[in-house]
Order: sequence, then structure tokens, then C-alpha cells
Amino acid sequence: MEPQNPLVRIQRSWLAANERVLLVHFANRMPAWIKPDHLTLLGLGGALSCGLGFAASAASPLWLCLALAGLIVNWAGDSLDGNLARARGTERPGYGFFVDHTSDILSQAFIFMGMAFSPYIRFETGCLLLMSYWIAALFTFIRAISVQVFQISYFGIGPTEIRIGLVCYVLSLLTVGTLPVVTRLGPLSLMDLLAVGIFATVLCSFLVLTLREARRLAALEQGPTHAIKRDAVSTRLQDRAGAAG
Repeated sequence: MEPQNPLVRIQRSWLAANERVLLVHFANRMPAWIKPDHLTLLGLGGALSCGLGFAASAASPLWLCLALAGLIVNWAGDSLDGNLARARGTERPGYGFFVDHTSDILSQAFIFMGMAFSPYIRFETGCLLLMSYWIAALFTFIRAISVQVFQISYFGIGPTEIRIGLVCYVLSLLTVGTLPVVTRLGPLSLMDLLAVGIFATVLCSFLVLTLREARRLAALEQGPTHAIKRDAVSTRLQDRAGAAG
């Protein structure tokens, strides 16, 4: 059963406009035998390769090259599947949403748990990074169900920017190492400290955005005219998304 109203998709990350041009270019030139599902599986395989590369780097730092390649493959598959479907006019909104974001959840687990099992950060901080991503994802999914708005990026940061950050992290490991910092808890890497900061920032942002969204919805749904107000807000969001696209 299809939802009554389609989701309004909002993507306003720093690289979104340039990335969209590049992805449409590739999608229009993709061989006919390649299907969106193939690209989804490719992205999932890239995430698995990335996680395995991180975990295997305990044996040799050269395995980080596999992690680096996996991140690139994950970006290509995950970013192109939806663009290919839209370019060919073969979108399946319900199926595509379910499969794409289920694979995203698995991809995040592969990548961040691979980092957690690597020798470069503590297991606990790897789990904090995964929790940070999942908290942001849960807010996005809950808001999508509540107001039919699917917002992909926050504060200019989306999945592509996060992957670029991970690529920079891998390159730094290959060139300068972990750069340990002595603390009262013992030696920590800079990524350990950064992971704690990321988790604290994401958690605080989640609480603030949740409170703000709850107040906005409460104000919209007071009185008999709340449906009209809600439709007006949805229309404005669709206009903004169209202008951003």
C-alpha cells in the first residue's frame, strides 16, 4: 500500500549541488544491464570491504588501503542507485526507500564496527561513532513518518561529507599514524577524543531538534484548523525542496 503523501526529500549539504551534477552525469551513461539494485549491493559490498580493511589493519597497516577503496565504492553504489532509478524513470518509492535505507544501516554497522576492531581507536569510541550516526538516522526516520519530510543533511553535513572525513582519517593513518594523547584514562588517539566530541554534539543536537520539532508540531495541531496549517507547512517545505534541487 502506497503512502498517501510522498516524502519531501531535502538535501542541503555543502557538496550536494556539485555532487548531484556528477551523479546525474554518471547515471545517464550507465550501461542498461546495470540496475539500481546492483548499485545498492555494490555500496553494501564497499562498506563491508571498508570494515574488513579496518579490522585487518591489526595485521598490517596496508589493509587500510582496502578500507579506503571500500569507502569510495560505498559512495559510488549508495549515491548512484537512486539517481539511476530517477534518470530512467523507474522509481519504486516504497521498495526503494526500504531497501536503500536498510542497506545504509548495515553499511554504517560494517564501517564503524570495523573501525572499533582496528588497533587505531578503542572499541568503545568506535561504538560511539556508530551510535552517533544511528541517532541522527533515527531522528530523520521519525521525522519522515511524522511530517513526510526526509532531511538527509544537517548543518551542511550529509553522508558524502562524512565519507570524505573518513577518507581523510584513513589517509592520516597511512601517513602520520594515530598521534596518541596521554590522558587520565590512559593513552588515547585523536580519533578517540574526536569520537567523544562527535557523540556529545550529535546527542545535544538530537535533543534540541527533537524539542523544537515537538513544539512546532504541538502548535500546528492545536485546534480544528491544524490540518490546514500542516498542509501549508508541507507545501512550503516542498517549494523549498524544489528550489534547492
